[in-house]
Amino acid sequence: MKNLTTTSKPARRNFRRGLLFVSLFIAISCGTPTTPCGTFHFTGTALPEGGGAAINIDFNFGPSTCASSCNCNTIAYVQIVRVIDRSTGAFLAPNSDQQARIVTGTPQPTLNGWSVDRLAGRNWGYYGRNNDGTFAGTLTPGSNASTATLRDQPAGWGPDDWLDFVSVPVCIDNSSPCVSNLLGYWYWLIIIGADGHNGDPFNEPGVDWNKDAFDASVQMWNQTAPPLGKTVFPTFTRMSN
Repeated sequence: MKNLTTTSKPARRNFRRGLLFVSLFIAISCGTPTTPCGTFHFTGTALPEGGGAAINIDFNFGPSTCASSCNCNTIAYVQIVRVIDRSTGAFLAPNSDQQARIVTGTPQPTLNGWSVDRLAGRNWGYYGRNNDGTFAGTLTPGSNASTATLRDQPAGWGPDDWLDFVSVPVCIDNSSPCVSNLLGYWYWLIIIGADGHNGDPFNEPGVDWNKDAFDASVQMWNQTAPPLGKTVFPTFTRMSN
């Protein structure tokens, strides 16, 4: 029998990874829910082949829920993502640009691993925004009178990968008094099993630490944007509590 006080290095790494995932589950379940300035509607279905899901998020802006009469004619999203290989504890990304902007080294474990979710070669940090300022079919901008819709389909991820996201609607109407205001936070999670398959995404209103993860991800985007030729985000304001 091995001496339990001299645990092997692989075992110690597994133990640390176990603590990481325990802390993540505790944070998800114990965080204080945020209050959006409007209403969210989430639908998500696991892909039949496994390794991801197809999701749809609708947001209807209701400024009165945040004690405001602000109108906004263009509401987009910023989405952040964290992908963890649970077998190694490594943070993963679908492209090198995103890998370069992953938040690491913070003393709070729940903040590490996050980055702004964008395709390679896109200069804007807003989800679905093309380089010419228009939006792809993955994002339908909203307003006070219309729904802002985000569509995503993370796919091709491997066994034991953990993917979680925070989707944040934001006013980008420069004529609005609440331009660059963050209007809410929605959290969703996909956990892929050892067999490569997963269930439908878990989802819930974002919690307090999601706001900090978002801020850290935006800060990292802005740090890496100039050398990568990308557009720096403006200063955002938390309109949502």
